[in-house]
Amino acid sequence: MTGRAWVELDVEAVRANVRTIRRVAGAEVLAVVKANGYGHGAVDVARAALEAGAVGLCVATADEVVALRAAGLAAPLQLLGAALDDELEAAAAARASLTLTEPEGLGRLRALARRLGRRLDVHVKVDVGMHRVGVPPEAAPALARAIARDPDLRLAGLMTHLQAPRDVERSRAQVGAFAAVARRLARAGVRPPQVHAAASAALFKVPEARFSHVRPGIALLGLDPEGAIAATGAALAPALALRARVVSTSQVAAGEAVGYGARWTAARPTRLALLGLGYADGLPHGLTGKPAHALLQGRRCPLVATVMMDGVLVDVTDLERPPVRGDVATLFGRDGAAALPLEEVAAQAGLIPYAVSCGLGARLGRVVFDRAAAARAA
Repeated sequence: MTGRAWVELDVEAVRANVRTIRRVAGAEVLAVVKANGYGHGAVDVARAALEAGAVGLCVATADEVVALRAAGLAAPLQLLGAALDDELEAAAAARASLTLTEPEGLGRLRALARRLGRRLDVHVKVDVGMHRVGVPPEAAPALARAIARDPDLRLAGLMTHLQAPRDVERSRAQVGAFAAVARRLARAGVRPPQVHAAASAALFKVPEARFSHVRPGIALLGLDPEGAIAATGAALAPALALRARVVSTSQVAAGEAVGYGARWTAARPTRLALLGLGYADGLPHGLTGKPAHALLQGRRCPLVATVMMDGVLVDVTDLERPPVRGDVATLFGRDGAAALPLEEVAAQAGLIPYAVSCGLGARLGRVVFDRAAAARAA
């Protein structure tokens, strides 16, 4: 039972996006499934990505490592970024590779390996301009060589994170600084098995950033903020839809103020439908007063009045058939031939798309479907 509101994940869209990324990048794919797969469901996204050829997974917290392992995913898994000591231990115990983000961290990783009684896989993260975490480029070669020589550690990779992938010139300069570190290591006979710099936008827009591996997150899910990916000619398939049922309908006269704060007044006799989700479910409150819509019967219907905690009102006056309780509305995704992109919804709310998808509420139902499997069964 899906209840009054739910999200739908199309796993074949994820597979198709991974195949597109592999074709464009010509590199191996490390699928980033942090933040519950950007709100899409980490386990299902991870499985689909691996089925389509991804060779590993990346997450941001030790809890995410443990959850993926508990779900039976045995693929190579990297804990990205900075971590507290207890997080490092939990991730290492779950057989994840770790990331060295500061020179002082090397001693902690050595001590952890000795405490666990086995070698740990370590990626060295180089800071080429983000200035969030990472070791300076001038210090990275010596640290990587030290890990490669250490009996308690194994050099699993060299990585960086680009600051502004849509700024191609800035990105090229940062990629150049990172590539120089890799060349210095190669001259010393150290060649990490994974070298990765490009996340979603960079792997499409900055070919120089495609090293042995790429690290897509939002591109797995068909999201394309600001059209950065579409501008390259690549086509991604949106993987997520948000739907809600009509829970009641009403009629108001022209001139009547509606909803909290009386922010909206009917300009004509108006039929309204109340949808069963609100900002507690992740529908942005910032859509209040914006030219936002829901899809009903394959048509765009305006959201009106204040987005509430548990509901939102829609003007359905112009629909050919008056909606009834239980009818399904789409807040983003497709409804037949009509589409309402998540990117559009986010822009109207003043947000980035993955802030919307990551904010989808826990009480939403979850539906996973597989278009490819359904087509094979038909």
